[in-house]
Amino acid sequence: MSVSLHGEVFGSEQLPAMVMLHGLLGSGRNWGTVARALEGDYAVHVVHLRNHGQSPHAESMRWTELVGDLEAYREKAGLESFILLGHSLGGKIAMRYACEHAERGAGLVVVDIAAKAYPPYHENEFRAMRRMAVGDLLNRKEAEALLSAEVPDWALRQFLLTNLVRDESTGIFKWQINLEALHASLPHVRQNSLREGDCYAGPSLLVRGGRSDFVTADDVGAMRAWLPDLKEAVLTEAGHNVHVEDRTGFLASLRGWLEGSLED
Repeated sequence: MSVSLHGEVFGSEQLPAMVMLHGLLGSGRNWGTVARALEGDYAVHVVHLRNHGQSPHAESMRWTELVGDLEAYREKAGLESFILLGHSLGGKIAMRYACEHAERGAGLVVVDIAAKAYPPYHENEFRAMRRMAVGDLLNRKEAEALLSAEVPDWALRQFLLTNLVRDESTGIFKWQINLEALHASLPHVRQNSLREGDCYAGPSLLVRGGRSDFVTADDVGAMRAWLPDLKEAVLTEAGHNVHVEDRTGFLASLRGWLEGSLED
């Protein structure tokens, strides 16, 4: 059963539509700066996935449900066709949606994720977040101190803590994400979202970070079995969060592809 996803629109709704999906443990605001850079040319829909951001919570995260949520959002927003862009988990959902709803696709952009199964990741971060008694926290500084022992990377801690919010009625801290459901879903969302026989023949772009280990050159070749018109842009100085770590390069690659001038 689908849930009603929360989304914000940047730019005039009279412009061609673009829908952006974030990754695991993120939210729509991860795309805010990029969306504002594109709002003069597109109506950019920045969507929060189920169990993330301001969207509703649900017990499961099956591919059919995640794709169904997006299709329900499309219907609610009245979009006939749109460019679909997704980072990490959002990229997996975008690929599956494009294959199942090719008639809606004006283009597909996949950001630093491959069509394959991945080994376990984020287990340590989830365990650290689940152990925190967030209802007892006095401030965000205390939360960061508790996380620092198990999540030594400062940037990753800041990313995780974007999910820590105060309850509007009580002022008590809580996780905005559905932490338990997301943790339980890890074995599923690590898998390839695409199946044998899936295909999206429309224009598609993979933007990956040269310092990321999420996508290899071999992965790109394999993805063309599902996405035969796939072009690739590698941002050599960026890691997994390419749209944050090299926003200028990301926007240049995206615009080049949109304008048909990106070289193979």
